[in-house]
Amino acid sequence: MQENFLRLCYDGDPACRVHHTIGRAEDYALMSQFHYDTTLNLLLFLRGHGEIRIEGRLYTFGEGDMIILSPSELHRSTIADDTVFERISLHVSENILNGFGSDGLEIFTAFNERPRGIGNIIRADRLREIGGDRLMKDILAHASGSGRTDPILLRCKTIELLSVINEALDLREETDEAPSIENELVLEILQFLNTHYCEDISLSDVANKFYHSKYHVCHLFREQVGVTVHDYLVLRRIRLVNDLICRGIPAAEACYTAGFGNYSNFFRLYKKYTGMTPAQFKNTLGK
Repeated sequence: MQENFLRLCYDGDPACRVHHTIGRAEDYALMSQFHYDTTLNLLLFLRGHGEIRIEGRLYTFGEGDMIILSPSELHRSTIADDTVFERISLHVSENILNGFGSDGLEIFTAFNERPRGIGNIIRADRLREIGGDRLMKDILAHASGSGRTDPILLRCKTIELLSVINEALDLREETDEAPSIENELVLEILQFLNTHYCEDISLSDVANKFYHSKYHVCHLFREQVGVTVHDYLVLRRIRLVNDLICRGIPAAEACYTAGFGNYSNFFRLYKKYTGMTPAQFKNTLGK
């Protein structure tokens, strides 16, 4: 029996938004594209299996696995053909700890200090061991509940989940990383781009720095990361522009800080890659 696509969004608390999605592979393909999340995102797959590419690393995931995505990690996930999937997606802002003082931010230590593309999955057996699966289901129940105490319990359960995962990431050995020599080259290119993306960088500059042809760098980078070098630079710069806009800096100023050569080119690329204008993005910040 084929299940209809269902997506329920519980965004009443902007500090911990919960989405519950059920569908099939073709539904997921319409949802998934290379992007950054604006907050920490925890994905629990209750059903289905597939793969996710994060900053040049390819992970496979299955039922009960949790995927951890920081705001700075470019990623895209796919579901295996003809597979029914069900997932809970929890988007958490550091604002959830407002009122706890600076010490409360230690809960985010393992998330913030984790290198891009490293340690992005907690396997089902480990997640059950630390109670993470139970907490995610409790979070969904409180997010969708209408009781007077549900908003409070939603925050409490989310903070508890962050705490147990933070400890698990500190203690866990990474077993999913076995990069090939080619991956090592891509990771070096990614490190270079992430350090210098605000500068005037071209594909030729990258190829010359790593002593490979432009064709080889272009082909290998797109194969391993999923986007071209140009796309990666644009997405990384747009991410910085959005961060600067969130801090109150005008887009016309932020675009130059992020490495765009002129405003008209930035505006065109921003609309192409995000589907909105910088002004429209700014208008979404209070919602």
